[in-house]
Parts: sequence; structure tokens; C-alpha cells
Amino acid sequence: MRKYAGLAILGALLLSACDQQDVSEGDNAGAQEADIFGSKGLGHDGGDAATRAEISFDGDFTAGQSQQVTLRLVDKVTGDPLGPDDIAIAHTKKVHLLIIDKSLSDYHHIHPLPGKNLGEWVFDFAPRLSTNYRVWADIVPVNGNQEYVGAIINAGNEAAKTPDTAEVLEVTSDGLNFSLSFDGPLKAGENVIGSVSIKDASTQEPFTQLEPIMGAFGHVVAFAGDWDSIEHVHPRGPEPTSDDERSGPVLTFHMRPAKSGTMKIFVQTQVNGKDVFAPFTVQVVE
Repeated sequence: MRKYAGLAILGALLLSACDQQDVSEGDNAGAQEADIFGSKGLGHDGGDAATRAEISFDGDFTAGQSQQVTLRLVDKVTGDPLGPDDIAIAHTKKVHLLIIDKSLSDYHHIHPLPGKNLGEWVFDFAPRLSTNYRVWADIVPVNGNQEYVGAIINAGNEAAKTPDTAEVLEVTSDGLNFSLSFDGPLKAGENVIGSVSIKDASTQEPFTQLEPIMGAFGHVVAFAGDWDSIEHVHPRGPEPTSDDERSGPVLTFHMRPAKSGTMKIFVQTQVNGKDVFAPFTVQVVE
């Protein structure tokens, strides 16, 4: 049986160099079995979100196994489908999907491709856990403003775990050491500059071979511990204009946490053509 998950239509609030969104899950999040619905959201200009989305997949998910999912994007007012000609390219892609489970441990950054029918965008998703996942679709309609379209994918019935609250500021991933710091305290609603220093894990030498990835030298995505807030930023400074350019050993970025409490930050870079993720955990104060 083809299953459908209801989606909430979200907006994007841009804060200087960052994209931030805050949304509540709602009573119907995760509804399936042909329940399709939307709710009011905000666009970049503060008005209602212009896009509605529907998501569907065949059968139940199995943890660790890939399954194809179809995301359908339509104009909220006219009902017209949004195909490749209707969505602008942002950081080399038409659609960015930022997907996370409620424990904030299984993060995916996926780029769907146009499906066989106009307005359909298909992608393969392999959840590591048998639980609910929130999907944030980052899009820029050509005749509108940047917005996020949010969804809950029910990948199983396991109870969601709460995020680990222990602070993590140093991570080793794929032979690299990543260290996170900020130029001041992390306070809800206040701007701060973050810095990620990167070294070779074996030699402890500064690493300067970060490759361009989606039009930047890194992508920083932060999720609030309550699962209802996202912030997506890119390193400060000039963006790469050639695949031959390299960067490191330090990436700096602007951030403005929406809420106090636990926040999970994923730093995504590329080395030797491979994605490298460094997950951090921080605490935001009032």
C-alpha cells in the first residue's frame, strides 16, 4: 500500500548569513494512510508560505535499508506542481532535504531528483532507527522567497529517545579532529560567531585540504533539542569558484540560536570526494 505522510508548511527566517526556522510539530504530525494536509507557515518576507508538500512511500521502513520516497511540491494557492523550472538553484541544488530523528543522532542531507511526474521529487532514504524523522525541505521558488517545507516521516514505531545533553566540543571523524568554539556565550536570540578548527588526527597538523561542497567549504546545520528548530549556515568569507580550490584549517560562521537548551550541530565538509560529518552538542542559555 502506498503510504502518505502529512506535512506542515514552514517558512524560512534569514538572519544575516543564516537560515533559521522554528515550528511546532502539531497534533497531526506523522499521520499516514492517505492523510495529506498542510498548515499555515511563514515565507521569508513574513507572509504565508507559498508552497504545499505531500510525501509518500511504498510499504514500511526497515532500519538500515534504503527505500524510495516521493516528495510532491505544489503552489499552495493555485495547486500547480513545482518542477525543476519552478525552483531556483541554491548552493548548487534545487532542493536540500535536512532530515533528523528526535534523538538528534541520525542526520541526513539529501538532494532529491525530479520524478516522472511534474512536481514530484524522489530520493532514497535509509533510516538508521525505526522511529519518526523530521524532514526540512529547503527551497527557493523562482517567483517567491526561500522557505522550508517540513514533514514527519514515520519510519517505525520505536519510542523516540531524548537527545544526549552532554556537551561535545571535540570530535574525530574520518581521520580528522574537529574542535568547536564560540566568541561568546550561546544565548537564545543573540548572534554569535562559531569557529571550527580542523587538524589531521594522526599528525595533529592543521588541515588545509577541505574541498568545495555544494558551493561552499562546509555546511553547518543545527537542531534544537525539542526537535522544532533548525539553523542552516555556511562559512564566512568568499565561497569557492572552482572545484580545485581548498580551504582550512579554520571555518567560521554566524549563528543565532532560536531557543535555550540542548542544541546539536552538524558540520559537513568534503575530503577526497567524501562527505565528512562532525556532530557537536552544546547548551544554549536564556
